[in-house]
Amino acid sequence: MLRGRPTLASVLLCCICLPVLTQGNKPKLCSLDSITRVNKLINDKDLLLDCMLYTPTTGDYKNCPRSTLDCFADEVNVLFEESNNNKVARLRGMLKTLAGHIDQSESECLQCESHKEEKVEKFLSDLLEILKQNNSEHC
Repeated sequence: MLRGRPTLASVLLCCICLPVLTQGNKPKLCSLDSITRVNKLINDKDLLLDCMLYTPTTGDYKNCPRSTLDCFADEVNVLFEESNNNKVARLRGMLKTLAGHIDQSESECLQCESHKEEKVEKFLSDLLEILKQNNSEHC
């Protein structure tokens, strides 16, 4: 049994090291790079397509963050198929990864096809708003 200073040193070491070690196990819910990618797509004049995409709202994100991000990722895949733009494909992967880190029950959430269809510009601006909201909560 330890006594005196060695005991105190051991307790302090555990109190300092344990929180640092357990931080690495937290899911990464912050994605600053995704905001940069969406901004680039918004400013990409070659991406002005005449397609409509299912677009969840910020209210949907508040109630169902995982299914909202999954829906955006699925619709980004549609955007990729329409545009063949590799920037779009990388964004889909980022959204799927981000959604995968969110633990949520899907029972009360709408299916992606239940959301209103919007033009690409509106879709990207809503996605950008949701990513900013996510980062303000988790970064």
